[in-house]
Amino acid sequence: MSSVVHATLGLLLMLALACGPSDPLEEIREAHAAGEFANTIKPLRAILDRDPLQTEAALLLGRALLRTGDAGLAVWPLRKAAETPEFAVDAGLLLTQAMIESRTAPDAIKEIDRVLAIEPNNVRALALRADANRADGNLEESLEDIERVLEQDPGNLPVLVTRVTALIALDRIDEAETALDVAQASFDEAEVEVAHTMLARLCVARALFAFQKGDHDTAERYFADCAERFATERVAVAEIIIFYDRIGRAERATEILERAAEESESGLFRTLLARRLGALGEPEEEERLLREEAETRGSVLAWFVIADYYVQRDRFDEAIEAFEHALSVGPASPRLRFAYADTLVQAERFGDARKVAMGLEQPEFRNLILGRILLGEGNDRRALAAFESGIRLWPNNEVARFFAGQAAERVGDFPRATSHYRESFRTNPGATEAGRALAELYASRGLHDDALKIAARYIQAHAADPEAYLMSIRIAHAGGRERIVTQGLLRLGQMPEQAVVAVAEGASLLAAGGNTEQAVQAVESAELDPTDPSNAIALRVLIEQFGLLGQHEKAAALIEPALAAHPDEAVFHELQGNAERAAGHADSARAAYERALELDTDSWRTFAGLAALAAESGDPTRALTLYDRAIAADPDGPAPALAAVALVRETDSEKTAQRLTQLLEQHPREAAAANELAGILADRGALDRASVYARRAAWFALPEAGETVARIEKLRSAAPEASNLDPQGEPSK
Repeated sequence: MSSVVHATLGLLLMLALACGPSDPLEEIREAHAAGEFANTIKPLRAILDRDPLQTEAALLLGRALLRTGDAGLAVWPLRKAAETPEFAVDAGLLLTQAMIESRTAPDAIKEIDRVLAIEPNNVRALALRADANRADGNLEESLEDIERVLEQDPGNLPVLVTRVTALIALDRIDEAETALDVAQASFDEAEVEVAHTMLARLCVARALFAFQKGDHDTAERYFADCAERFATERVAVAEIIIFYDRIGRAERATEILERAAEESESGLFRTLLARRLGALGEPEEEERLLREEAETRGSVLAWFVIADYYVQRDRFDEAIEAFEHALSVGPASPRLRFAYADTLVQAERFGDARKVAMGLEQPEFRNLILGRILLGEGNDRRALAAFESGIRLWPNNEVARFFAGQAAERVGDFPRATSHYRESFRTNPGATEAGRALAELYASRGLHDDALKIAARYIQAHAADPEAYLMSIRIAHAGGRERIVTQGLLRLGQMPEQAVVAVAEGASLLAAGGNTEQAVQAVESAELDPTDPSNAIALRVLIEQFGLLGQHEKAAALIEPALAAHPDEAVFHELQGNAERAAGHADSARAAYERALELDTDSWRTFAGLAALAAESGDPTRALTLYDRAIAADPDGPAPALAAVALVRETDSEKTAQRLTQLLEQHPREAAAANELAGILADRGALDRASVYARRAAWFALPEAGETVARIEKLRSAAPEASNLDPQGEPSK
């Protein structure tokens, strides 16, 4: 249908609404019956804005969103419609489909169970539950529903093929062979033309069956046949590539994808080929192909794909340029504008992002982008409110949930943060770092078993991320689970370029437990090359332990050859500064640190080293200035901020309170800092704020926080009017 017809349809719908017909949904029902969905979304939103209880409008909106590819956004209106008896079945079926497509299979199972409670023999509902269980890994339950579908509809071709693949996955080979024969016979006897996709699924099912039986020669022959007959059928190409990768013929898998990219009119295979080459260690070729596809095809999707490539690599200027190409090609989808605005936020172009956000008609998109902007600007409380407004309309948006958790943490509402992280992780474990944040919060409360369970699931979803293993190792160590620590260090050390990280981490854990000599032995036994800059992370641990043992000559013996081999390597000069400072050679330590800063002007460790020297020489003002530079250089770590607090703690309670407040703004999980600040505020009579920080520390199960809470409550009872004072003793506004 032409764009003119689309525009006319939208206009007619809006005019119908404006004129107030007796049934404002009649035009929309007719549009849906004609297969037209996109232009009904705006008028349906308008109806629901006026009357949120209009459940049929919610059903129609959910259907329109689902049919136009917005499964995630369809969940909220369909859930509303499914709550009413009139639309419980129709909305429940669509809601289940939306949840499967938006990768929330466990929730999909719960929803379709409600439909089947009403209509136990609904064939579509049974087929959907089979799909949901298969997506959730519940293959036995999926097969039970497949059999119930086939009892009522023996010739259901999609379900027949699904039964074969489920039996193969369960290694029930004899049953799979019978099911395969039944499926083939049904295909042969079909009175209507069978879709090409279904034939491709049957082809790969037969090949998978042969492979699972152990007949690899026959499997390879079948897969080769599928590759020839279905060279551009996505379901076939995907399985064929997996097969050839599995048998160690990666080059053949790439050839299959290259052919699909060449013969298909769709740009999908070219994109998949580019990403495959990138994963195989050819990022330049990946970028070239994606860029070529965008410039040659010139489609919105192709420009979006290259924009996403740049976003994933933090190349935001190039990403923004690609998004702007996509926007110039033709009518932009709401998701494209949303992604463009989100990239502007990541590039910290908040003003431009706000302009785009205000042009987004969908309130869920607009609120989520505004939340991102406010979070970037440091307005955490308003950011949280914006995220939660968007989440009410888009409850299964895992990214929004994650950022809502971040905002909740920053305002100190950790129960709320935990809830948002949990929902984000449940919805899609691999999409964000919500699982990591959740595991760390559990661990910080001493709930190490719960934290390790979350960490294990997080690692499954982020198997190539060394930071995931480091998190798990540290949680296991804190919980006394040394077997897990040992296993984690072993797996980490086997990852590409992570062997030295594993050595350094193991030694650091030993050192933290006071096992200095064992830490030294752990690094030395690894026989690392001390002149290799990539080993500096382990060298730093070793030099620190030599300092504690008073073995300064050994530290010098490590640094001297490293500097001789790499005189312009900043990290070696920083380590020399550490060694000289530990030996009490302040002047030579200062010279080494200053040389390190000449080579790397943004090294927080070097700034911290110089700050410590200044403090030791009796110059706290210069030390604080240097600590502030270290804090600016490393906003993610609390060490320099904690050192600055320690410097002022004994002499200036006002500065201590200020620095603790700043520290907690950046690192809200520092429970000891929160408890200390609570004590200072209580002494000044600012009991409301003192109570907030004390209860935060208590939430983290800090033992002494209970005493602080009790002391504040006692002070509040004695002088309730004091709770209206701010930290400086002035009345709060």
